[in-house]
Amino acid sequence: MKRFAFSLMLVLLPLALFAQAQQAPEKRMLSQLGLTDAQATQVMDIQTKTRDAMVQQTAQVRLLQAQIDKAMVATTVDMPAVNGLVDQLSQARAASQKTMLGARVQLQQIMGSDNFRVYMRHVRQVLAHDFGRRQGPRGVPMMRGGGAWM
Repeated sequence: MKRFAFSLMLVLLPLALFAQAQQAPEKRMLSQLGLTDAQATQVMDIQTKTRDAMVQQTAQVRLLQAQIDKAMVATTVDMPAVNGLVDQLSQARAASQKTMLGARVQLQQIMGSDNFRVYMRHVRQVLAHDFGRRQGPRGVPMMRGGGAWM
């Protein structure tokens, strides 16, 4: 058990340091908008929590979609079960939308509307740059994990 805990720590420590290094340019940008260190930390916390929630919700949506697809190719389709899965899928998508809107409201309250627009323009540019730069299988662009989230 001690070896496992030690091994886990050895794996997670570099990841934590890498995440902090990724956040440095983001914090600089937030300070240029006139945010205090406390406000910048709040923004980064909201980003992290929202990104983590979205990863989980996206996985749930994909799982439900796969379950629907599997149920629809069965020899006898159980429509009440499929309808239940569709309802769950709708709820999962609604939860994702609520998560994003909640984060947006929190960020606007911290930054103000004008700074929020500037910040989101920056985030979109980072995402566009990352999306165009990373290539996955068969030349399909991929997004980088970390950094900007919206």
